[in-house]
Amino acid sequence: MNHRHLLAFALPLAVALPLSAAEWTAQAKTEFVQHCINGAPAGYEQPQLQAYCDCAADKVSREFSEAEVQAISRQSPPDAALQQRLVEATGSCAGKLKP
Repeated sequence: MNHRHLLAFALPLAVALPLSAAEWTAQAKTEFVQHCINGAPAGYEQPQLQAYCDCAADKVSREFSEAEVQAISRQSPPDAALQQRLVEATGSCAGKLKP
């Protein structure tokens, strides 16, 4: 399954991360999830988006260091290797988007 379409709203998520990915607060996770939901492409129901975005927040917070998050937020477009890691980190969450 090709998860590239998820990159459209997964990339802005990384920018929304707190400065220290290892130390997410409840507020930071809530903001991340909200950015994810708001940036999602049309066609998904709210419960699907909530499940995906919660999963993505958990995965991304475990996979990305502070330096990587800062690199993603500064680059336009972000480094291809970081993009691929983001797709891989959130790819396991894609099943949450199925009806």
